[in-house]
Amino acid sequence: MYTSSLRAITIKVLLDNEPFLPSLRLDWGLSILVEGRGGPRLLMDTGSSASRLLGNAEELGVDLADLDGIFISHWHGDHCGGLPGLLDITGSIDVFVPREPGWLMKRELRGKGARLVVLREPARLVDGFYSTGDLGGEHSLIADVEGLGLAVLTGCSHPGPDLVVRTASSYLRKPVHALIGGFHISSYYEGRKLGTFLAQQGLKVVCPCHCTGSSAKRGLRDVLGDVVLQCGVGMELKLEARGGASKQARGPVG
Repeated sequence: MYTSSLRAITIKVLLDNEPFLPSLRLDWGLSILVEGRGGPRLLMDTGSSASRLLGNAEELGVDLADLDGIFISHWHGDHCGGLPGLLDITGSIDVFVPREPGWLMKRELRGKGARLVVLREPARLVDGFYSTGDLGGEHSLIADVEGLGLAVLTGCSHPGPDLVVRTASSYLRKPVHALIGGFHISSYYEGRKLGTFLAQQGLKVVCPCHCTGSSAKRGLRDVLGDVVLQCGVGMELKLEARGGASKQARGPVG
């Protein structure tokens, strides 16, 4: 039985364009597995290549045939390109999307068993997991972690990571504890600006990857310090409330 919030979550990066474990394959794209302790398993995005996604999953001992749902942040190839191949092993499954894809993609996905769930507005997916709703063609995944607050996972943050954080917090009326994913910024100035905003919001974990430039990461770290964690393919992050602290995978950010 799932609860309305999750006692703990584990986040595993299966595809990214940056390394964390050197034995895994890189991809200009993003795919992140989020598992609730004793609860649902959702995959956010599939990268551009099913072969890379499934190969990395196998090397990490991750079974992608047993998911509770697939979350597609937006319909760019580096986030959904691996979806048809993934459906070959999952079969019939809910695929949470902000908008419907083009008719050719829609026909192919439905033919492979995808049940497309369009989320125009903020909504609950399964217990403990939510969507921000469509923020201009993209939505972000929210996990409600008991005793910590919200963990927000972004694909590319095209609407702006600040808007994503505000939307998540306003919808569930809880603070955002962690922000993980692509931030769609490149310059040092943008990193400092976002870091200042996230510090004001009280975030405790910030994990930039994919479309976040190295200069922007330096700006984030100059403002937020050790709150900023290294990401990359194979990174694993555990979040749970234990004496007011969270279990975190730490590392330097380039």
